[in-house]
Amino acid sequence: MIVNIIIVLFTVCIFILYGISLKKNPLSTKKLVAIGMYAAIGFLLYLIHFISYPQGGGITLFSMLPIMLLSIFYGPTTGVTGGLVFGLLKLLNGVFIVHPVQFLLDYILSNMALGLAGAFGTNTRLRTNIGAFIAVSLSVLVSIVSGVVFFGQYSPSGMNIWIYSCIYNISSAGVEGILSIIFMNFLPLIKLKKLALKQS
Repeated sequence: MIVNIIIVLFTVCIFILYGISLKKNPLSTKKLVAIGMYAAIGFLLYLIHFISYPQGGGITLFSMLPIMLLSIFYGPTTGVTGGLVFGLLKLLNGVFIVHPVQFLLDYILSNMALGLAGAFGTNTRLRTNIGAFIAVSLSVLVSIVSGVVFFGQYSPSGMNIWIYSCIYNISSAGVEGILSIIFMNFLPLIKLKKLALKQS
């Protein structure tokens, strides 16, 4: 299917850019430890579901937040790596995979996108919020594309699959992402970042 080929090629391009970023910003041992810790916290929060949807969706206890904080504290390369690890950890809780390309979208790319939260700067609340909002939006967009390509058969009869996928993903991952950003604004990010960097 041509759509699957396009998605695979897009994924390859993403990983090439990721590899270039890793070469420019190599991960220290302490950053790797931070990646493991934040991804593990995200996974533990992911296990706490407030609302569960069919096909694996739902709203969890701010599970997106640790990866966004990781990116804000240590930079987008570290954040994207944490998102990758977080996505792989989700496999431990059971998966809903209908196609290898759907796995790439829902478990790899959507979670890696969260690691871009720190890409727009973190010296002001506005920049931090813009980065977090764009990261969440990209993550949800990837899930919407997955829903259109692989889960159209679950849409109600007569409903456009794009509308169905938007409703499904925005009301789950989208809502959780917005709630995570709101909660993030109550945190003393500058102090937490200084503490995180001091320990690195």
